[in-house]
Amino acid sequence: MATIKITFDKRDNSRSKDNKLPLVLRIGHARKTRDIPFKLHLKESQYNISTGKITGILNATRHTKRIRKIYSEVDLWMDEHKGEIRHWEIKKLKSEIERIFFNKSPSHSILHHGARYLNRLRLENRFSTASTYEDALKALIKFRKSLNNQDDTASIKTLFKTEDKKLKVLEKFNDLDMEIKAMDYSFLKDFKAYMSNRYKSKNTPALHLRSLQAIMNDAGKTYYELKDHKPLSGIKKQSHENAPAPLSFEDISAIRKLKLKARTPIWDTRNFLLFMFNNMGMNHYDMATIKRSQFEDNRIKYYRKKTHYQGDYFSVLQNDEALRIIGYYFNGQNEDEYLFPIIPKDTLPENLHKVNNGKVKIFNRYAKRIAALAGIDKKITTYTIRDTWTNIGLDLGIDIRKISSGLGHSSVQVTEKHYGKNVSQKVLDEINAIITQEHRS
Repeated sequence: MATIKITFDKRDNSRSKDNKLPLVLRIGHARKTRDIPFKLHLKESQYNISTGKITGILNATRHTKRIRKIYSEVDLWMDEHKGEIRHWEIKKLKSEIERIFFNKSPSHSILHHGARYLNRLRLENRFSTASTYEDALKALIKFRKSLNNQDDTASIKTLFKTEDKKLKVLEKFNDLDMEIKAMDYSFLKDFKAYMSNRYKSKNTPALHLRSLQAIMNDAGKTYYELKDHKPLSGIKKQSHENAPAPLSFEDISAIRKLKLKARTPIWDTRNFLLFMFNNMGMNHYDMATIKRSQFEDNRIKYYRKKTHYQGDYFSVLQNDEALRIIGYYFNGQNEDEYLFPIIPKDTLPENLHKVNNGKVKIFNRYAKRIAALAGIDKKITTYTIRDTWTNIGLDLGIDIRKISSGLGHSSVQVTEKHYGKNVSQKVLDEINAIITQEHRS
């Protein structure tokens, strides 16, 4: 049961030169104690522990009434809420008493809560999401640097260190941290403008703002005093649609026919490209992290990385080309080893997304050479394969609902958002051809 009492903080470093001590409200809970100071220093003889009376100082009666009132109100509040308080940590109990009775708002900074939130994501194995959110915080720190006339062009490797298995803010960034409550609409609009000027991609500011909003929303659910603090709700965070640049079936055929030396990086890249295409436009991370155990009965079974947390599961029957590619890389792997030699087997889970990003750059570099050798005047990247699978499916007249299911989209509306213009254009072309043909006759 939680308890309170009024007493002195008698630690040696609390005693003043004139032998006065701070008067505090001492909280006891779960075998721990915490003190909340009344901002009043007294000699021990000036406070009567039994009666709660203060003497020998200016406005002694007023101070006595104030302290007795706070004690009485806290005591009553604790009795009324004892059922829920018994499940709290003492840190939370102290914070709530300070907020309600001492009019003190605890410090909730964006980096320190960000560290807490990202640590939770890492424990849930959502390393990619944690990395995306940290990138948004890095952008915020660079903006803060620019406001302080500091160099904001230098790359920030990380904002945190791991200590006692938890993320902690690096000391060098503490001065650039800020209270979440201080991040108002005007500040965040300026931050958006800063990013719009800094980044080439129009989607980067929206991505960072959405990431920042996720962190602030979590803070609002965690801390009572932040529950109504939603300055980002009035700022547009809509992404700009990227126009797909898919390959045609003829382009895929040209890539298949290329004469490439076996067991070379460009040969591997061609294999990986075709494997992704044959697996419904599988993204690079999903391919790179397939384990030997996930290939069974000529099927690849996996959770899509982007929606793994929601449980988006696929089981894809492999065609002859995909089986042939898989066969190239069989070398007696253990069940828990990667099927393809893309990511080193000793890579830590928290580093997977970073290593994969490096491998994607290598893939894109060799894909550019493949395009040139195949006479394809298009840019080929890992994203191109997904768009290609979708576009060819639509060209063949496959129902968009089936395409959406294959892509792992949460709804047909998501598919239409990304590919709707392409579908509409095909429909309009067909209608126009019919109408104009009829008029000519």
